[in-house]
Amino acid sequence: MIAEKDPYIKSAYNQLQLISQDDQKCLEYEAREKAIHDYNQGIYEAEQRGRLQGEQAVRESTAKNLLAIGISTEIIAQATGLSKEQIEA
Repeated sequence: MIAEKDPYIKSAYNQLQLISQDDQKCLEYEAREKAIHDYNQGIYEAEQRGRLQGEQAVRESTAKNLLAIGISTEIIAQATGLSKEQIEA
């Protein structure tokens, strides 16, 4: 009944009916869905890595600037979340 009211659901339902009749089509559909999921997960993980690298670069840049104006490493560590060893390096 819902499929009759919404054209998108109706289209998906019709596609499902067509695919479920053929075992080969079912396998192809599942493989495609897995490939899409894997691709999206890869993009998500790359974005997360990029975000973390960017945050680290900002912390390091801030630490360099604060060191240049004479702020102590202890205060810089508190402000940036970097260790004293990282700041001194």
